Amino acid sequence: MAEIHTFGDPRAQLQGRTLEEANMLITALSFFIVLSVLVLVHEFGHFIVARRRGIIVEEFGLGYPPRLAILFRHGGVLYTLNAIPFGGFVRLRGEDGREGVGSFASQPKRTRAAVLLAGPGMNFALAVLLFTASFMLGQPMPAPGAIITAVAPNSPAEAAGLRPGDVIIAIAGESVKVPSDLTRVVTTQAGQPVALTIRRDSQIFTIHVTPRTNPPPGEGPMGISIEQASEIQKLPLGQAFIYGLGSTVSFILVTLSLPILLLRGLIPIEAARPIGPVGIAQLTGGAVEASVAFGMAFPILQFVAVLSAALAVTNLLPLPALDGGRLLFILVETIRGRRIDPEKEGIVHLIGMALLITLMVLITYQDLVQGVPSIDWRGPGR
Repeated sequence: MAEIHTFGDPRAQLQGRTLEEANMLITALSFFIVLSVLVLVHEFGHFIVARRRGIIVEEFGLGYPPRLAILFRHGGVLYTLNAIPFGGFVRLRGEDGREGVGSFASQPKRTRAAVLLAGPGMNFALAVLLFTASFMLGQPMPAPGAIITAVAPNSPAEAAGLRPGDVIIAIAGESVKVPSDLTRVVTTQAGQPVALTIRRDSQIFTIHVTPRTNPPPGEGPMGISIEQASEIQKLPLGQAFIYGLGSTVSFILVTLSLPILLLRGLIPIEAARPIGPVGIAQLTGGAVEASVAFGMAFPILQFVAVLSAALAVTNLLPLPALDGGRLLFILVETIRGRRIDPEKEGIVHLIGMALLITLMVLITYQDLVQGVPSIDWRGPGR
């Protein structure tokens, strides 16, 4: 009799492969769109300020060279389509140091600085806009109550029927606004029955629990883990803008304070390591999938807002080839009273670009080897 081997349902294997391929396509497409938008917004900032200050813009390119086609010419600007399909660039007359009418190099220092600052400024504005849209369309925000995230086996909480996801809104008749309200009352009621008012889905009811006086290590008197509750809130435009501006500024301040936080040991090195294109692509895909799963836009809006703010900060770093590096040369020019030889400045920026590309390759290799931690877009209670 012939031996029969079972290798699983081919249809299930095909379905799994198809789903994986679809996720890869979504990740690649969303990364392409997000990166292109961020870079084009950045370059548009340079473009619009340069035009307003009388600097001749020779080319606005979609993607990076080599050039594929000339789309059209308008107002003296050549609009082109290029082979590398990410972002774009603006080519200004005289940005290589040549002076003349309409040249970037012939402009006063304040004009050149304004053009350089306009790119990061547009990324900052985009971050505020996206955060504002996120708050307007709805996202999880802190709400009164303490949500149970875990229940220890054989604990008073388990015996009373408490479950992860339950929200404790009151204890012993006292409202619980923050988790510390619950902790404070529990520690004073150890060994005595205490009434908890619970919200589970749309139901509100009362459960009695007796906190332990000597709980096992790491469990607490009731045997639960809690965190601040949250709910989906949609804010009006004015309030959403204030929250959006505050979120952008807070992210930038935290980013700038990373070296101090690392030196003081307040955050691990792994949490502060840079992420390259591969990691950004993975996180972008995850944000898109979360938005689809929740039926809400806040994951992708917030993620792109963070990327835009990060791009603004990165470009202002005083490193050659970046806007911040070029601003540093303007500062040196101001101190010296004369400009550094454009050829020497160009060499410095060229070397800086080579080093940045090398760093990006190393970061990408690290992303491939170590992987990138995913973001849990679920707010408490979701």
